[in-house]
Amino acid sequence: MREKSPGWPLAKPEARAGTRWWWPGSAVDTDNITWNLDLFSACGIGTVEITPIYGVRGNESNDIDYLSPEWMDMLHHSINVAKEKNMRVDMNNGTGWPFGGPYVPVEEAACKVIFRDTIIKSAAGVDPASVIFALPEKERAHAKLQYTGVYPCGEKDSWRVIAVYSAPTMQKVKRAAPGGEGLVIDHFSREAVKHYLERFDKAFSGSGTPYPSVFFNDSYEVYGANWTPAMFEEFAKRRGYRLEDKLPELIGYNDDGNKTLADYRETLGELLYENFTCQWHDWAAARGVKVRNQAHGSPANLLDIYAAVDIPEIEGFGLSDFNIRGLRTDPGFTRKNDSDVSMLKYASSAAHVTGKPLTSSETFTWLTEHFRTSLSQMKPDLDLMFTCGVNHVFFHGSCYSPAEAEWPGWRFYASVDMTPNNSIWRDAPSLMKYIERSQSFLQYGDPDNDFLVYLPVRDMWRSRLKEKEKGLLMQFDIHSMSKKAPEFIKSIIKIDSLGYDCDYISDRQLANVRLHGERLLTEGGAAYRGIIIPSGTTVTPELKELLASFGNLVIYGEDEADLAALAQAEQMKRNCGLRAIRRKNRTGNHYFIANLSGDNVDRWIKPAVEFKDAAWFDPMNGNITRAEISDGKIKFNLLSGESRILRTYTTKIGPAASPATDNMPLKVIDLTHNNWNLAFDEGTTEAGNIHKLPAVQSWETLGDKESVMMGTGIYTTRINLDKNDSKRAWRIDLGDVRESARVYINGEYIGCAWAAPYILDCAGKLKKGKNELRIEVTNLPANRIADLDKKGVDWRIMKEINVVDINYKKTSYEGWTPMPSGLNSTVKLISGANGNGN
Repeated sequence: MREKSPGWPLAKPEARAGTRWWWPGSAVDTDNITWNLDLFSACGIGTVEITPIYGVRGNESNDIDYLSPEWMDMLHHSINVAKEKNMRVDMNNGTGWPFGGPYVPVEEAACKVIFRDTIIKSAAGVDPASVIFALPEKERAHAKLQYTGVYPCGEKDSWRVIAVYSAPTMQKVKRAAPGGEGLVIDHFSREAVKHYLERFDKAFSGSGTPYPSVFFNDSYEVYGANWTPAMFEEFAKRRGYRLEDKLPELIGYNDDGNKTLADYRETLGELLYENFTCQWHDWAAARGVKVRNQAHGSPANLLDIYAAVDIPEIEGFGLSDFNIRGLRTDPGFTRKNDSDVSMLKYASSAAHVTGKPLTSSETFTWLTEHFRTSLSQMKPDLDLMFTCGVNHVFFHGSCYSPAEAEWPGWRFYASVDMTPNNSIWRDAPSLMKYIERSQSFLQYGDPDNDFLVYLPVRDMWRSRLKEKEKGLLMQFDIHSMSKKAPEFIKSIIKIDSLGYDCDYISDRQLANVRLHGERLLTEGGAAYRGIIIPSGTTVTPELKELLASFGNLVIYGEDEADLAALAQAEQMKRNCGLRAIRRKNRTGNHYFIANLSGDNVDRWIKPAVEFKDAAWFDPMNGNITRAEISDGKIKFNLLSGESRILRTYTTKIGPAASPATDNMPLKVIDLTHNNWNLAFDEGTTEAGNIHKLPAVQSWETLGDKESVMMGTGIYTTRINLDKNDSKRAWRIDLGDVRESARVYINGEYIGCAWAAPYILDCAGKLKKGKNELRIEVTNLPANRIADLDKKGVDWRIMKEINVVDINYKKTSYEGWTPMPSGLNSTVKLISGANGNGN
């Protein structure tokens, strides 16, 4: 039986990119909501997530209180307009972050424990009621004594007296919007969470506003909340002994191998899981709404928190260094990405194991400094996320800005700015289409990773990093995982380097795994070839019991031979330095593959799956070509920075475009030193001026106006080809592009080069004789914003934190050196030897 001709999967609305839509002061109006959504839709954005934040200075009269009738009207209008455009509206269940606000009483606010202790000498023992402790003045108004205990101190007739107080942390909602200011809730209290959610019921029922598609919760950034008033009661119920009896062990005075500390942390995690995450999910589900949640930062097993929601969401924070050829670096204006491969897989692991179809990501947070982020810098970190299981990308983000606001408009304090106020918006539709095509495959079929990997969270919980109260709370945030899970991270990196892919699994999830033939089947229906217990894991009796029925499908450690006995490594990862993720579908498998290395890959590679046919899908341009196959291997040709989707089939496929082969001798036509004209589009200060250039060059050095210009420069030149050359299959290599380029040949659009390598296929587009080449290059806003600072323009008009630099410091951009803008190196036509410049 022959499979029909290969085609792209049907792209669902959620295959389009989403964006966090900040509403400053919620000072929105219907006309500008419509205007914003029109532009988002035209660009290719499919979902907006409304998160209200602090407002604009001097604009207080237009602010709208969160969840007020007027605010609900704006939400209703947004939902109606989005529906007309086949877009989705998500909504944060709060303003700023974390959940909290004006209706949170101090009794239901985030809570901490305060220990006070002393040593008393007494042969007759000590009456705890007779010991009075002094509290800091700032705690006296709200701190409540919960327990006082007396414990032997080691020396004869010496007693340690420990008093336990609960007190509110008094943390306020960060970056709150009007109507959302107030205390953060106690996430461990069922009643506090229940009462918090009642405010939303009142707002929706009273206004008749339809519910959004999804409710959202940002990363857990509740600081110092290590207690809840019911802790003693909950601990005894769950752990089978009294925490009051083990306070010296909890604090660290007595050594019990940190068992009590781990038990305390496990209890805290269970309370967060049950009283916050599950209750919030169930509340939303009863109203027909899904929930999307960032679990990282939680003092709980992240896998359980992620798995409790409909759409688990991870976060990227910073820029990864891939050493990709031609990828612009910006020393001093970037920060290292704290989310490595091991971190990015938490959310997708929970989704895969429990059968959730979508894994989302907060994408490009602080990728670079403001006004300096290019589309090309976005793609590698986006590809990394894709290979780690993300298939539902959200930009961080897009700030609502009215049409009448002067440039640069209303701004969120953190980059990246995915709005029309950013010059990259002109070519952003190419990025959006890339995301949609990629995610159409990444949402299609089912996960097909090789192994489960047990997450030894209890070993992490037994680690005491600080003393007394400061050492109780262990929050698994993306910035400190290297300190809290170093051995686990080493295990994951080792497994990955050997060419295998994996999903993490918690004790709770492991209890629902069953043996199905020679596979381990999870509750969500995902099948695995075995489970790896990472090196250094403490194998408790409880864990042994969970593993007992799995026989030889259990691997202890990451020995290559042990892994190879159960699964076949992907050689594209193991030996070729490619990143990839594999999924299965009804006709075979498909891979998303990215070359994030500095080397081009041109070789025959055998996939780990059986197949009879294969096709390549290019998410950059939508092209589909039949794969070259020989002796069970497939020809790979990926330049540094390129990505492709490979689909393998268990049957022969129907007609498809043949692979591009060009066996002609290599020929390069260097256009760099042609005569070029450079003009500027109508949206720039230099519109109408034409520069005649003896060679390609960037424009920021051409004059004072050009050095501060933001917009598009239009390069044109002519090419003469003889008959033989006109028949060649040409590609155009634009060299170093600052920052994206649309290419036209003889008036026909060829494509947009927005990421490294800046090479476009122009086969069949060049004719005999004269040809006109037009390259429209769009730069970044950096030079223009630096000019505003030099002129003293007060464009930082936001309240609260306003606009800060990548290190959260107030700054000025007046000292920035003009960034290269335009074509910054060479332009060449290449043909022959596959035309790829190898």
